[in-house]
Amino acid sequence: MIWNMVGKCRVVIDRRVSRANESFNRLPVGSKKMLLLVFGIVISGISVLLIIQALHPQENRAAFRPDKVSMPHDIFMKDELAVSEHQLIPVGKMKGEIYGEFESFYVAVDSKGSIYINRDIDFSAKAYEKSESWQQITREKLNEYEKDLHFIPAKSKGIRR
Repeated sequence: MIWNMVGKCRVVIDRRVSRANESFNRLPVGSKKMLLLVFGIVISGISVLLIIQALHPQENRAAFRPDKVSMPHDIFMKDELAVSEHQLIPVGKMKGEIYGEFESFYVAVDSKGSIYINRDIDFSAKAYEKSESWQQITREKLNEYEKDLHFIPAKSKGIRR
């Protein structure tokens, strides 16, 4: 069935190419030369423009912007969620490569807005309670990590986007 469709498409393409060939061959010699010259100039111009564009890279060519880490003022917390001093709010996960080493950790904040990371989180109901495995870091250190690592926002706890 597919080969049948391919055969039909090939017949249609062959007919159109034959018609275009016959139309071009009927033209006077001067017109043929002019058409070929214009076609050659257009193709050459496009080729040169592509080469020049490739040799001169432009910054911010694409509109893609990676996600930034959402901080406490970006987090939507419902009133009925009373966050205790020892409870952390998940922000997301950062992972990637720094100096040839794979780096991966979870990011959370407390009710005061302090930033914490955990490289070895336990996946229990108490995973986001302050403990020795959660290390407090500064916003500057988090900004350094953002330059090299990919941020994956948390899917829960109502982060606004």
